[in-house]
Amino acid sequence: MAYEGGIGSTFKKLWSPELTTRAGALSAAQTASTALNIVATLSALRLWFTFGTDPLVRLIGASNPVVLIAIAQILLMFVAAALLRQGRGIIPGILATLLYFVGAILWSTPTSWIVGAVLLGAMVGGIRGAIALKRGKGFSDDVYETFA
Repeated sequence: MAYEGGIGSTFKKLWSPELTTRAGALSAAQTASTALNIVATLSALRLWFTFGTDPLVRLIGASNPVVLIAIAQILLMFVAAALLRQGRGIIPGILATLLYFVGAILWSTPTSWIVGAVLLGAMVGGIRGAIALKRGKGFSDDVYETFA
């Protein structure tokens, strides 16, 4: 009997979660929420370590575009995470995922692409779960009345 499992099956479960039940779709959306919270928190820490608190406030006051875009992206990720936690937030989730993907390609290292791929897989699977929840029908755990 061969070993089944490993990192490949874990990544497949993140990228392609069980969406045939409401619980599976909600679990996928909540996993995406966790991934977005992790990315947003680490981005906020990176911004804080880069500029510090006092210069960061001055850069915001001076309308530094790089800092304003970074803060807007972090806020979008937190909003998308809060909405995905409830099974909603498809559009903010898609925007946050796309911004994360573009940022990961442009400004990260090949080493961080490995972790980024796992987080991106969780985000995509969670957005698919939120879309399934919004659709709201066709789940295997729905009970239909035969003679209504």
